[in-house]
Amino acid sequence: MDINTEKIRELADLALEKKLAELIVADGDKSVTIKLPGYNIQPMLHQPAPQPVVYTPSAPQPMAELPAVSSHTVATEASKSAPADDKLIKITAPMVGTFYAAPSPDSPPFVTVGQALSKGQTVCIIEAMKMMNELESEVSGKVARILVENGQPVEFGQVLMLVEPA
Repeated sequence: MDINTEKIRELADLALEKKLAELIVADGDKSVTIKLPGYNIQPMLHQPAPQPVVYTPSAPQPMAELPAVSSHTVATEASKSAPADDKLIKITAPMVGTFYAAPSPDSPPFVTVGQALSKGQTVCIIEAMKMMNELESEVSGKVARILVENGQPVEFGQVLMLVEPA
């Protein structure tokens, strides 16, 4: 009989870890019994049913007060970052697909923020079902914001860019 002492050590460590008094491992006609002194043998015929966890909510805690923010502060910060959104024209995704800002990974993007844009100019590609669909601008103006990243999935109607009309 070949004795694999490494395997027996692993089994003994397992018995110690699980605090077992006795561990019997059988493989075909071969078996190994490991008995550890100091542990009481308590045969378990079945696993006890797990006890349900009962959630008891504690009394509601008051929320800390949030700092007051005036609408003037929000409007001022928004106006610093970009032109008013109500004056901007939205370029939206005409289909579900993947947004690409350039014709290939090595090429520069079709448009960048601050760039002048003319009607009919390609602004991006949307890949849908392995078809590359060029999206052309319907207005002339200046690119104010690009709201999606290259390679990002887009939904039908999702705003891709904002254009400040000429």
